[in-house]
Amino acid sequence: MLISLILFEMFIISALSIGIGSSNQSPPAKILNRAEIKVLFDFTKDEDAGTHADWTIDGGYSDFANALRNEGFVVDSLGTGQGTITSSDLQGYNVFVIPEPQDAFSSNETNAIVDFVHNGGGLVYIADHNGSDRNSDGWDSWHIWNNNLNFDERFNITLVSAESGASSNNEITDIAPVPVLTDNVNSFGIWDGATMQVRGNAKAAAYQTLDGTKYAVLAYSYYGNGRVVVHGDSSTFDDGSKDNSTNNKNDKLYNAWGEYDDATLGVNLVKWAAGVNTTSSNSTSIKSYSGSSPSVSYGNGNYIVAFENGTSVEGYFVNASTGEQSKEIQFYNYGDGIRTAYNPDGKNFTVVSYDYALSSGVPKYHKILLRFVNPDSENMSSGITVSNDANKSVDVAYGNHEILIVWTNLTREKVNGIFYNTQTETFGQIFTIASGITPKYSVAVGFDSKSSKFLVVWGENYNITGAFVNTSNIANITFPSTSSMKKSQFSVAGQNGEFMVTYRNGTFSTAQGAYFIIIHSSGTVSNAHEISNYSAQYCGRADVVSNNSSFMVIFSDARNGNADVFMVSYNLNGTQKGNEMNITTSSNIEESPAGAGDGSTMLVTWNNYVSSSNQQIEGKFYPSTATIPELGWLLPILLIIMVIVTIIRRKQ
Repeated sequence: MLISLILFEMFIISALSIGIGSSNQSPPAKILNRAEIKVLFDFTKDEDAGTHADWTIDGGYSDFANALRNEGFVVDSLGTGQGTITSSDLQGYNVFVIPEPQDAFSSNETNAIVDFVHNGGGLVYIADHNGSDRNSDGWDSWHIWNNNLNFDERFNITLVSAESGASSNNEITDIAPVPVLTDNVNSFGIWDGATMQVRGNAKAAAYQTLDGTKYAVLAYSYYGNGRVVVHGDSSTFDDGSKDNSTNNKNDKLYNAWGEYDDATLGVNLVKWAAGVNTTSSNSTSIKSYSGSSPSVSYGNGNYIVAFENGTSVEGYFVNASTGEQSKEIQFYNYGDGIRTAYNPDGKNFTVVSYDYALSSGVPKYHKILLRFVNPDSENMSSGITVSNDANKSVDVAYGNHEILIVWTNLTREKVNGIFYNTQTETFGQIFTIASGITPKYSVAVGFDSKSSKFLVVWGENYNITGAFVNTSNIANITFPSTSSMKKSQFSVAGQNGEFMVTYRNGTFSTAQGAYFIIIHSSGTVSNAHEISNYSAQYCGRADVVSNNSSFMVIFSDARNGNADVFMVSYNLNGTQKGNEMNITTSSNIEESPAGAGDGSTMLVTWNNYVSSSNQQIEGKFYPSTATIPELGWLLPILLIIMVIVTIIRRKQ
């Protein structure tokens, strides 16, 4: 009996671990009270040497230390200018800050720091430019990092000789959106600092271009269970004060703490190194870009977001473990109607769209285009022309080592498709799924792994029409009549033998309701179910996502005046789970939402229609679907079960 209880408790603990989105790609955010975070500043390596440095929490970094204390952190200092660092010194601390050291470290000290990081500690290393040897002992922070500690090899960040922050160009504005690390940092200052190169799992968080070359000035990486962040200049966090109890009365310091967003960056370095998710809610906002009509897919630890920006197709990646966002990438110079899917065989994303050219100012659609995009290296295959005919409306899905691309042509008398075999990396022949003189529009496709079926749906004669499709057969499906539907927009998702099709019913000149239909893999079709009847003409499609043995529907409606984005979950039989979640509440029109989930995290994006000339792609990343109110019902139950199991064990 006792063994069974222990095994059951291990199962519950494992379930909880899965629920919070654990990953071996990078350490997950920790759930800590502010008072539990302890920060240790090093003062064993002559960090106050010379007349232009007093990098101590009683001197030039006193405002830095006080800002951390105001956050509720415990802040201490190690040493009195000289000394050694041991593992016991670091024990109990979450973050170790080394601000421009001037003396070399022993091998024992190096090992202590490495072990500290590997076991879950955070390291903040603040460097300075090459040649800043303030005590003339042959070592400065630049050479100590590379040649004494050898951390360039260990943590994949190498300090290089290019000197950043010349007096005429000291404001850094090229900043990557890294959750927590660069939150609310629009610019910061560097005054003669170090630049760096990154590789492997290290990434740059801010850049400066010098003589035409782009260098990192802020970088971060992961090691074991810990985090490392390197900043290029000690002056950024200097508050201009001196520790008059030491020999620093004649120091010439400069108050940069109040410049730009330097103070915010300093606190963020420590928060990020501690691994704390400091967002005020259960989601992190994604940096916005100019664009509209997003598409989102998940695969292998990454989300892809692709969208229209003027005539081009652009996008970015979001790391599902950390929420970190890549730089913006251009997929196509010209394109429209973007859709994405993940290819697990090639470990890349498929991005499809239709190209167009203007004829007398009117778009003339043609060419179905495809690219494979690798999220790790951000490499792209050459653009592949799938069809050269006049085409419009496209979608893509992966299943059973096949990618199915479907589309309608410009005159809309056909729905066509083509299979791409992901193992042989070859295309089949274009085939016709539906034909005839009746116009066809808004094609969509989804895959169900249990039945190994693709479901393709499209609008025809103001009704939903569809078929199950594989490489050798097309089986038409009869849907209930929806004859008031015009120019509807579809989305399809499948799992465990069931498909959900979402659509809008109405015209572009009248209000539209959002609805869904459940289709069993046997061909049985349910009646239409209402998602929302508050929708307006600009709300776009309702996007359906397979997530955690349920269907998640993301939609936009105007119940609050201007359109907002909502999310609601359904069981596979179409029964609603919990209440709707209102994701956005701004006064702007937020339309055409899209999302994806990996069973633990979720990413939701939408088009913020500020004006016809100002449309933004925005989004929210949910680090754990257990934190979404409508999906978190299981967590309290599991916790109660754990308590009951513990009580039973003790009684035995």
